[in-house]
Amino acid sequence: MIYDLLWKRSENKGKTIWENVGVLIDKEDGKKSIKLDLIPVSKDWDGWLVVSERREKVEEPF
Repeated sequence: MIYDLLWKRSENKGKTIWENVGVLIDKEDGKKSIKLDLIPVSKDWDGWLVVSERREKVEEPF
């Protein structure tokens, strides 16, 4: 199973803005792997990431 790794980038009007920074892969043999696409660099980042079940991306119509 594949999970998204997210960090809380900011809040806007009471709504949290999440940014995907990579994935966690849960393999059938019980091992787990992490692939980071970026590392958050911000004075607000406390070092924590959230693991969330991957959702299908919905493309917005133009």
